[in-house]
Amino acid sequence: MPRRQAENTEKKNQKERRVMSQKERVDLIEVDLLDMCKYILSKWVFILIGMVVFAGAGFGYAKVKSVTEYSSKMQVYVTVPKTSDKVLIRDNAGDLAYDYQKLIKTDLIVNEIAKKTKIEKDDVKDAISAEVVDGTRLLEIKVKSDDKDDVKKISKEVLPVFQKVVQKDLGRNKLVIADQPSKIKAEQTVSTKKFLAVGAVGGFVVEAGVFFVLYLVDLTKKAKRINKTKEQRVWE
Repeated sequence: MPRRQAENTEKKNQKERRVMSQKERVDLIEVDLLDMCKYILSKWVFILIGMVVFAGAGFGYAKVKSVTEYSSKMQVYVTVPKTSDKVLIRDNAGDLAYDYQKLIKTDLIVNEIAKKTKIEKDDVKDAISAEVVDGTRLLEIKVKSDDKDDVKKISKEVLPVFQKVVQKDLGRNKLVIADQPSKIKAEQTVSTKKFLAVGAVGGFVVEAGVFFVLYLVDLTKKAKRINKTKEQRVWE
């Protein structure tokens, strides 16, 4: 009996050494999370440096990849010959607006603009585009290029050439110019502010992640030392 009792006691002690109660687990997790947050926050200087470095890298990348593009916009109002059928007028004008949207990039228009501006035909074709304003007969024409001088020259010629082709070559009504070419605007193809913010956030995530891993490694080492000490005390 004493031998069996001793064996049962030993098994009980082993079980107590191996099994942790649910409450102890919860308490340990809470303490670990708190310690982890304190540990990571204590490294705020390194995290801040990482954010600055990554933000600088993002800003530099944006500066290298970004290209300044220049653009100018104008609008024309599409009309049709007068008729007693008002519905037909509205429908025909709408159809013509979409026809003119496609017409703007045809050789009929592009070749004439290229000839007047001394700009390559392909460059002119890439620079100009048109879009019908939803629910209207307005056609918005846009000139966009990374060459400011090209935008200036094309914007100056696109309406006169378009007007001539529509009125004389196609025999349509004269276009009503709703908006003259706007002042040339410059914009970056890649947003430096966006990459600056992305870089800063990325730097925070990377630095915080590094210190999180270091904390776990340190925590594991401490846990092993504590368990080893407990086992030694139990066996003593």
